[in-house]
Amino acid sequence: MYAILQHGGHQYRVAAGDRILVDRIPVEVGSTVTLESVLLIGDGAETDVAKGSPVEASVTATVVAHRRGRKIRVFSYKPKKRHRRTLGYRSQLTELLIDEVGRGKAATKPKAAAPKRAAAPKAAAKAEPVEAEAEAIAAEAEAIAVEAEVAEAEIAVAEQAVEDAVEAEVAEAEPKTEKPAAPKRARTPKPKKEPADGA
Repeated sequence: MYAILQHGGHQYRVAAGDRILVDRIPVEVGSTVTLESVLLIGDGAETDVAKGSPVEASVTATVVAHRRGRKIRVFSYKPKKRHRRTLGYRSQLTELLIDEVGRGKAATKPKAAAPKRAAAPKAAAKAEPVEAEAEAIAAEAEAIAVEAEVAEAEIAVAEQAVEDAVEAEVAEAEPKTEKPAAPKRARTPKPKKEPADGA
């Protein structure tokens, strides 16, 4: 049985026993992960293909190691500008060992419920004063929060009043005199040129 699953924008064809490299999964080495976005599952005779939503199947895998991909060199330059830059990038990968490819969603193991113990009467008697004290502390904290909000509102009003007062003083202090117009200069007549001799 094989499956085609999608993970991190890539598609992988997997079967039991295969090893694949996928984008980094934040889990410890040795833990088991379930990949549920299966696009196709087939076993020779039957093939189920996803139509709009993933197939009802899951792939169980064990985390073998965390690795880094090969280095990719990125070189950029701008002609005639003396701009040259080389960058390196290595992708963070996780190596998975495929344990099982199965139809249907992976069944989560239900945890066994622990038997409940009857509360001791002494513990119940001690719990009541503690609860009352907790309620009193919560009420006090709420009152302090309300007082803080009122104080902040008063501070904001006071700051606005100070700003308005400063603006008014600055407006009054600026002189509102206009520049006097420059006096017009009297024009002096130009002397007339006398005709030269022999004209």
